[in-house]
Amino acid sequence: MRTKALLLAAVAAVTMLAGCGKGASDEPSMSLTVGYTQIGAAYSDLYVCEDKGVFEKNGLDVKLTRLNSSSQLLASLSSNSVNIGAGVASSTAAGIVRGVDLRYVALPMPVYYLEMWGKSEIKSPEDVKGRKIGLSSPGSLGDAALKAWVKDTGIEVEPVYLKSVPAEVAALEQGSVDAIVTQPPNGTQTREKGFDKILDFTKYPAASNAYTITGQYLKVNSKAVQAFVKSEVECLSILHKDRKQAIASIRKHSGVDDEALAEYSYDFFDKLWVKEPRVEPDLIKDAFDVAAKETGKPAPADVGKYVDNSFLDKLKSDGFIEKLYEKA
Repeated sequence: MRTKALLLAAVAAVTMLAGCGKGASDEPSMSLTVGYTQIGAAYSDLYVCEDKGVFEKNGLDVKLTRLNSSSQLLASLSSNSVNIGAGVASSTAAGIVRGVDLRYVALPMPVYYLEMWGKSEIKSPEDVKGRKIGLSSPGSLGDAALKAWVKDTGIEVEPVYLKSVPAEVAALEQGSVDAIVTQPPNGTQTREKGFDKILDFTKYPAASNAYTITGQYLKVNSKAVQAFVKSEVECLSILHKDRKQAIASIRKHSGVDDEALAEYSYDFFDKLWVKEPRVEPDLIKDAFDVAAKETGKPAPADVGKYVDNSFLDKLKSDGFIEKLYEKA
């Protein structure tokens, strides 16, 4: 009930922002702010785009900004503090069912890309039953992944919301929680202090870091969105083809400057990054089903109107994606 109340309050605040906040500019721009929702290696596509100058090459002036969790993404998009945001689609779908106009334009990983690390006394996933599990916030990616796991396994746990990933790590090390849910290398770094990996969530399909924009931004800045999707596709190819560069970018941006942890993170994510970041309507439908349950609002009958793969389709028809991998 507490989680539902917090989500309803957050969505209500977003609805107010959408009504009274500063509107998107009516003038097209190639400058944009991209928000991503946690520190870690999952956003290596953005890190590489910045480090290799891919955004600039494609005519974009991009500012990357990190949000504390996916639960902040909806408010950031609605208030135009970010123009394109990456985060779990169930969080932004909660805004759509309350009237916020959003579109999903790219999905580089179609699964929950998280791990659970915890006390060494926890020898199996079954041993997590009844334990305190540290998460950043209600509606976050970790929260959504843990709920999917609980639904699948029937193993009940006690979620503890700690506001940030560093707070999760600190709580585990201090013994305030028994395990935490994070992306590599955040939880992974606790292995140096005697904690063990319990499980990962990668078998569960999800629109976990869907790139999302407002309908108004798309209407005015379609050229910038096309350039962003082109950059995204190009940077995914760099991740697949240039392990050394990817590891360097992970060390620089992920918050953990350790070669071994960066290598671990790369090997974890390399299996998950797609070549063609198509937004699958079925995953968006699942996100709406979750949002409808949490908000008490009905999910839209047709989710296709919120999915826009046209920018990716253009790149594919032009042969751009195929050319990127010709020499792979």
